[in-house]
Amino acid sequence: MPQPQISIWGTILTCVEIGLHIYALQAEHNQGLVLDADFAKEKLSDEALKLGQQHGDHIYFDDVKSIVPTYELAQQGAIKHPELSEVTANPEKLAQEGRYFAPEYFGEFEAPRDATGQELSPCQRLDNGIYHVVRQGVQQLAVHQTVGNQVLSDMALHHAAGQGDYYYYPLDDCAIPVYELSASHPGVLAQIINEDSLLHTLCDDYPQYVGMHNLHTEEWGHIHDCPAPKSLFLQAQLDHAAQHEPFQLETDAHLASTYVQSVDSPALKASEFTEDFFEPSEGMEW
Repeated sequence: MPQPQISIWGTILTCVEIGLHIYALQAEHNQGLVLDADFAKEKLSDEALKLGQQHGDHIYFDDVKSIVPTYELAQQGAIKHPELSEVTANPEKLAQEGRYFAPEYFGEFEAPRDATGQELSPCQRLDNGIYHVVRQGVQQLAVHQTVGNQVLSDMALHHAAGQGDYYYYPLDDCAIPVYELSASHPGVLAQIINEDSLLHTLCDDYPQYVGMHNLHTEEWGHIHDCPAPKSLFLQAQLDHAAQHEPFQLETDAHLASTYVQSVDSPALKASEFTEDFFEPSEGMEW
């Protein structure tokens, strides 16, 4: 079957044959893997086929889900393009990345573990590969390295401490990763109880980050300082402060209204990161 001449993603910009009946296609509105339909049904599992969309004589796998057929075809040695030799030589590396791009096929990331291999306890899952844990007696945000490398900026990674497959951030130094992860992970966004506190923490503790962020984003996405307490944007931070630094009685009413986000207040808006400083990689590049 010849390579596709039309695409469900609009005008075809490039189409490269990377194996018999296998095409890496970039179009006007998307990119991904396109396979001859009969070939795909012969070579791919039912689970992989479910992630594609058939149109005419071809099946399309978009930028994100293309990792699944790539993984299966690499295992079979069906991908022949020389620039993908690293992929064909080590398909298990794709499986690790697949836990981020296609967890419905590869499964989610395992919870963080200590040096002995035991799962950290307590350990609260916030999202796939993102946990709130107690490590070495300190409450921390744990972010799987695959997630972090896809989503977080260099400045966020610079603040991380690593062990095993996870990056760790203590609760008093997690504002940058929380802010960035909240744009793409609903489980993290749901943890933010005070947006003003998060913005004030960013402005007060990380002015260089705020400056770079505002330089590379549209005006509507800029970070601006807000009158709010610092490092009290997560419920875990509020609980810790309540246990270790009792509030003064005369300020209880004011703090209660400050710490707890009103049901009428707008949710934290996801920032649209542009250029290399913030933009995460969301798919495979051919």
